[in-house]
Amino acid sequence: MTPYELLDLALSLSNRIDTHWTLFISVHLALIGGIIYVDRPLFRNEKIAAIIIYTGFALVNFLMMRSQALFLGSIYQQIFAMREQACCLDNSVISYVVSLHEWDSSAKTLTSIMVTHLLMYIILMLSIFYDRALPKNKNVKKTMKIK
Repeated sequence: MTPYELLDLALSLSNRIDTHWTLFISVHLALIGGIIYVDRPLFRNEKIAAIIIYTGFALVNFLMMRSQALFLGSIYQQIFAMREQACCLDNSVISYVVSLHEWDSSAKTLTSIMVTHLLMYIILMLSIFYDRALPKNKNVKKTMKIK
């Protein structure tokens, strides 16, 4: 493959990773918002279902993002290997990708994916386990009915 085909593939793969991040963030906003908004504790069966479904989602999302990040790292490595070819010597885009590879951006991306998924898993599991109804406010004055 030429460096330009590899760059096109890298951009396409980066878009897929961004899409997975968007899905990940949207699901978490919806779940956390739902837990906060619903003023009734989850029943035991609902908690079990939530744990199973969320664990499946989180695992699949993590594995797909990890796979895509590893693939992107291999593309960067291939471009890095081509850096001294005539087509790539004065190319600032290739130089940028080479610097990403030298900075080990692939490992940093993998670490951020793993840490973010783990933290959000812990937060969601604690939210599900400790879900309680809000206490009723006894100090609220009853409004008068107007006849």
